Amino acid sequence: MALDQKELGMALLQKGLINEKTLSALMKKSEQEEIQLETLLINNEILPDEKLGVVLADLYGSPFIKVSEKMIPESVLRVVPYQLASRQLIIPFEQAGNKLKVAVNDPHNYELISFLEKKSGMEVEAYYATQKDIKQSLKAFNKNVNEQFNKFLKQSAISSTDLETLTDATKLLDTMILFAFQNGASDIHIEPHRDFMVVRYRVDGMLRIVAELPIALLELIVSRIKVLANLRTDEHRAPQDGRFKIVLENNEITLRVSMVPTYDGEKTVMRLLTSNNQELNLESLGYSAKSLKVIHDSILKTHGIILITGPTGSGKTTTLYSVLKLLNSPEVNIATIEDPIEYRLEGVNQIQVNPKVNLTFAAGLRSLLRQDPNIIMVGEIRDEETGDIAINAALTGHLVLATLHTNDAATTLPRLMEMGIQNFLVGATVQMVMAQRLVRTICPKCKKPYEVTFEEIQTLGEKFSYKQNFTEVFRDINASGAVRMAEAGGETSVVSAKVPAAGKLVFYKGEGCQNCGGSGYKGRLSIAEVMEVSGEIRKMILRNATPTEIENQAVKEGMATMFMDGMRKVLEGSTTIEEVLRVMRS
Repeated sequence: MALDQKELGMALLQKGLINEKTLSALMKKSEQEEIQLETLLINNEILPDEKLGVVLADLYGSPFIKVSEKMIPESVLRVVPYQLASRQLIIPFEQAGNKLKVAVNDPHNYELISFLEKKSGMEVEAYYATQKDIKQSLKAFNKNVNEQFNKFLKQSAISSTDLETLTDATKLLDTMILFAFQNGASDIHIEPHRDFMVVRYRVDGMLRIVAELPIALLELIVSRIKVLANLRTDEHRAPQDGRFKIVLENNEITLRVSMVPTYDGEKTVMRLLTSNNQELNLESLGYSAKSLKVIHDSILKTHGIILITGPTGSGKTTTLYSVLKLLNSPEVNIATIEDPIEYRLEGVNQIQVNPKVNLTFAAGLRSLLRQDPNIIMVGEIRDEETGDIAINAALTGHLVLATLHTNDAATTLPRLMEMGIQNFLVGATVQMVMAQRLVRTICPKCKKPYEVTFEEIQTLGEKFSYKQNFTEVFRDINASGAVRMAEAGGETSVVSAKVPAAGKLVFYKGEGCQNCGGSGYKGRLSIAEVMEVSGEIRKMILRNATPTEIENQAVKEGMATMFMDGMRKVLEGSTTIEEVLRVMRS
């Protein structure tokens, strides 16, 4: 609740902190541009942050606190989830018995205070702190990874400011890679800026900063990576790609390296690929029991095409490898053409695309057909030529697995026809289409239930530009059982999937802890739709039906759309509705 602007202005005049002329000009600008007076005072550096804070605290009737100077125990910090703290500008700083002291930028936000009291079970005492002061203190919430990295450097006896030789750079790079591996990162980004370099890790699909290092280290680290990846150390103006292998904690790790020149230096991205493919199995990827049955029935056929679609980073390759691992046996000849080869599968003949020697997807696929294969995997169908060869391979008795870039399963079939492949060939060969996205799963260490009304869900959906009637969505979900509903007494009961309009649903979220780095998420699973190409859908392909018509028919035959699968996983407590809406929008 914002303070009255005139009341603030009078208080500043009475304390002699501003003159009438300056105040009048600021009040006029505040009205014209609809900017709060306190914001203008801070942005124009008219008053020191602390002096303005004392005045505002007095007007709010709350004690003033400079919370950034407080040593806050981690147990107290974690009382309020990081996401809530950063969004509402509130930070707990002291706990004594049943009383919790919090610094907040709006002590008159009684709804927030009441929520904290209910959540923590403690009496909350609000202190006023400035926005700048709270934001500085909030860094304590998300400093874990950076602190751990710096601690890791010290334990390895490396001083990041004193690196002078390639040997020192080797130690730092080894530490960087080991720390990424231990934190489950899929990529390491080394990014140059004018005065410093930033190291970022991609964990569960999201990038996070782990260290800022002196820019002087960039050349040493980049040179070391070039040596390992067998790249030209004297080339700084052209992009370069390579890879190298290392062994970490008894795991062989392949790092795929990409370097591009930027204005401030060469940016490097390293993708971590583990040779340990024991975890490659369809059951662990998040498919429903019904979808798994369709997948198993389709991949056991001796011929036809199975397509996996989705944007970059949606887990298509992992799903393909999981299928190949399931099909792999001494009785069949499996061959793949990939760009790049991300996992090594024993007993599978894997070919890397190499345009320099004209080894394209089409050329490699054509050669593979002369190798007497039973099963062929094509990393991606990118053009008509590759599509035609894959179709012909399926027609001549081969099982072909491939990926394609489309947003959903139903769009995939028309996309093949747009490439120039005739509709009767598409209808005759495609057996199944899987479309998927990856969503982050809720951290099990800090997972908590909360109640939500249908109106709140609808409002959230509209924020993500979803126009669906969410009441109808949840009513239509047949979660093979049940939806958790909150009853009047606060107890939860399991009811049928026919959700009544009244009542509240019980969802889950992660509050943020050390295990998940304060994010509330740990790990990922897929939300997917699996469309079996039935006889009726084949007829629709022949008459060039639209994607919407194909999807409606598939749903009529029992397919759950990706959106519905995501909502099921929300109800099951595997992920959050915000995460599903975020991923579906991308």
